[in-house]
Amino acid sequence: MKNELSEQSSLAAKVAAIQKMSTKALLELWPKLYGTKAPRLNKRLLRQRLAFRVQELELGSLSEKHRNRLQRLQKPSAKDKSVPKARVNKPPAGTRIVKEYEGETHEVIVTREGFEYRGQIYRSLSGIAKLITGSHWSGPVFFGLKGSSHERGKTHGQK
Repeated sequence: MKNELSEQSSLAAKVAAIQKMSTKALLELWPKLYGTKAPRLNKRLLRQRLAFRVQELELGSLSEKHRNRLQRLQKPSAKDKSVPKARVNKPPAGTRIVKEYEGETHEVIVTREGFEYRGQIYRSLSGIAKLITGSHWSGPVFFGLKGSSHERGKTHGQK
């Protein structure tokens, strides 16, 4: 694997090599790429973070514009003080939720203020699901973050 991560290897080969590494190899690679001891992460997250780091080192980090946008997305809006506190089951700010619906891909970014969809901030995923489908949906169910009541042994319409 070390040969596949050499300076001459293509970026794609390096990322592919990381995906095949054992946990031990991933933990040994971490300090070489980050300069710190590896955090306690599962193998999937180690691979993901190391693959990102390899790409970052080769292609460069986020642009100033994108770093600023991420910072803005993490800050609460000064305009809207009525936004409810984050629920425990809400994904962390910065999470990207992608849903394919009727042949169209819909992308939602979780922010501290709510959910960003097509440049607008929404308080709930349900509002976005209704906008997309034209009918009422549980946002977490529509976006696959939570099973439907039907999947839990209930039929639609029953409580």
